[in-house]
Amino acid sequence: MEPGMAGNDFRGHAERFLAAALRHPECRGGRLVSVDAGGSRIELDLNVEMPLQFKVDGASPNGVRVVETVNVRLWPSYPWSSPSFSLRMDFPRDLPHVQPGPVTEPPRPCLIDGNQREYFFQFGLVELGIFNLVHQLILWLQRAAEGTLIHHGRGWEPTLRRDLNDVIALNAEACRAVVDRNGEYRVFKSTFFRSGGDGSLVDKQGTTWLDVSQTQAALKRDDKKLFGRNTRDGYWFGDTVSCLVWPDKKPSGDEFVAAAYMPETVDTLARLKERANELGCGRGLDVFLENLDRCWQGYVLEAPVPIGIILCARRPEHLVGSVSNIELLPYLVDIKAMKGRAALFAAGDAEPVVPAMQIDATNPTLLRDVSGAPELAPVSMLGCGSVGSKMAMHLARSGVTISAVSDNGMLRPHNMARHALARASFAGSKAKELASELGLLGQSPAVHDGDLVADLPKNEQRKMFLPKDARYAVNTTASLAVREALSTIGSKQAKARFAEAALFGRGDGGFLLFEGAARNPTLCDLTDELNATVTDDRVRKLLFDPEFGLTEIQIGQGCGSLTMPMTDMRLSAMTAALTEELVGLMQADEDPGCIVVGTRAEGSSNTTWTHERVAPFEVVTIEGPQGWTVRASSRVMTKIAEEVARYPTVETGGVLIGTCSARLRTIIVVDLIEAPPDSERSATRFVLGTAGLKAAIKVRHRASGGTLFDVGTWHSHLADQGPSALDRATARQLAAERPPPSVLLIQAPTRLYALMHDGAIK
Repeated sequence: MEPGMAGNDFRGHAERFLAAALRHPECRGGRLVSVDAGGSRIELDLNVEMPLQFKVDGASPNGVRVVETVNVRLWPSYPWSSPSFSLRMDFPRDLPHVQPGPVTEPPRPCLIDGNQREYFFQFGLVELGIFNLVHQLILWLQRAAEGTLIHHGRGWEPTLRRDLNDVIALNAEACRAVVDRNGEYRVFKSTFFRSGGDGSLVDKQGTTWLDVSQTQAALKRDDKKLFGRNTRDGYWFGDTVSCLVWPDKKPSGDEFVAAAYMPETVDTLARLKERANELGCGRGLDVFLENLDRCWQGYVLEAPVPIGIILCARRPEHLVGSVSNIELLPYLVDIKAMKGRAALFAAGDAEPVVPAMQIDATNPTLLRDVSGAPELAPVSMLGCGSVGSKMAMHLARSGVTISAVSDNGMLRPHNMARHALARASFAGSKAKELASELGLLGQSPAVHDGDLVADLPKNEQRKMFLPKDARYAVNTTASLAVREALSTIGSKQAKARFAEAALFGRGDGGFLLFEGAARNPTLCDLTDELNATVTDDRVRKLLFDPEFGLTEIQIGQGCGSLTMPMTDMRLSAMTAALTEELVGLMQADEDPGCIVVGTRAEGSSNTTWTHERVAPFEVVTIEGPQGWTVRASSRVMTKIAEEVARYPTVETGGVLIGTCSARLRTIIVVDLIEAPPDSERSATRFVLGTAGLKAAIKVRHRASGGTLFDVGTWHSHLADQGPSALDRATARQLAAERPPPSVLLIQAPTRLYALMHDGAIK
């Protein structure tokens, strides 16, 4: 049967429901009360087990009877909808797990912690679903009689508001944080959206959604900017205010604690004031309403506008799932500033008020809780392209604060192929657009749309994209210039720990570099280490083969973009995994640097990940040109130590492999080539041979994808002494023979020396 055809046999459905319910041993009787076009109504007489002393009185101390008659409503859509249950009108309402509703309607129990229809459907057979729902109802009544509807020890269970039509969204933790013992109120700017009927905004014909900002508003007289209402396509929206009220302290000076459970029965302004008094918030609410009326004096708006009122109830213990004991109770009421009005609330104390669901506004804490993600320190994103935007959104949706975003590029139509954002043809800078998107997730990152390389040396500009609160900064620019520029920044200039993420091999590979503590190793160190240690053929092919490199893609007539063709699916899969790897490293926050590489198997979606911890590099100031240093990886230093140990009585040496940067004034050494067989070793000197050396250097260069070069030589000294006259002469000779700088590294028994002739860098 189709869901829309369920109402064709109202009486038959009702009779089968009654028959199934009567099979429960605690169901003592039942009857079909009515059947009409609106469905059917059934009454069930249910036995309520309770302690013997209660049975003698015929009821529990809180008023639950030994036999309770419950009303069951089957709607026209039954059995595609769940039955509704309601209790007698005088059933005690001061119990938890009672659905919100006015005192003019019968109370309704909440039987299921979740969706009742899904519970009803899970048993397959309708009769089994009926039996189990009736069983839940009987358990509810028994616990109500015993006073055990609240699970003691878990905390205070908030008043049920789950099934209400109207919503107030706010930052709950921020609201609770302003509550003190003295009692007061605060007014916040808010916006509303209304769907449904075209009359009052507070009625049963539609839904109102009200967003509460954290911007306070002063209720000045005739402040027209705070309020407004517009309509479009049958919807109403505009600006308004919301008031947060918390309890006054007692005359004794103690905090006002609302220890009694109060079901949600507020439906008029009078009952709202009564509830405020019960919670100790009466004075604050009265003052707010008086100031609101004064604000509207002489001001006319020919349309009703909703305002939000949030009462703060201080409970005797923390709320379930929270460390706070402040329960937020939100309500909506219309103000009607019509011309010739007698009052701002047209019906006075009889003005309708509706309780609303309290929904947490989107914020990092909420997203982190929903994601089950760890709490991590803020991150700055350097690069807002396809990889950067995806990583930023992954992190933000996991509750990580994105403290700054930086990119000097514009978001263009071709970026829509893989960017995390979708925008119209004319859009702003990538950084501004990403910041705007992050704003929808409760974030407010600083925006830098300048040149990172140019601005990194400048203190004020650098603070824009490397703010103090950023514990990490992730470079996703795929820019060699940015990587080098970041490697010049000392730990005292910026506290953020740098990482770099990039894809290669057209998305079949990706790497993550995570620098070490105190900027050692740096991103440049880690890049060279990666290129030096790649041995897997699949990784080498994806990383170094030109076939998988950048390709110019035409994006318009006469213009192209240098990019790496891949689908958004491929980029998203690899970027998401890289983000997970980044989160793991941020959690561990160990001192060593780390290289993470992921590669997808050819013809498969299987991805293999490798992790290499990288110890700090040995840093030695080079004698000769000012400001130059040599940085040698721990692997290299281990190889040198092993070679020296093999020749304890003579000097030995070899060739240094790595990179040289005049901008960084640094030579990075990540590998060695052993001395050729025609090398000479003695106690006073080492002469590097030449047999096969050029060929070996070329092979090493090709094996690194053309990224690593010979950058000098090393040799040992048997005593703790620096460069000899012969060493200096060799440095001069090297400077004259070859244009790139070439360093001489000397391993003495207890320290390192480095030498370069000034002419090497002229």
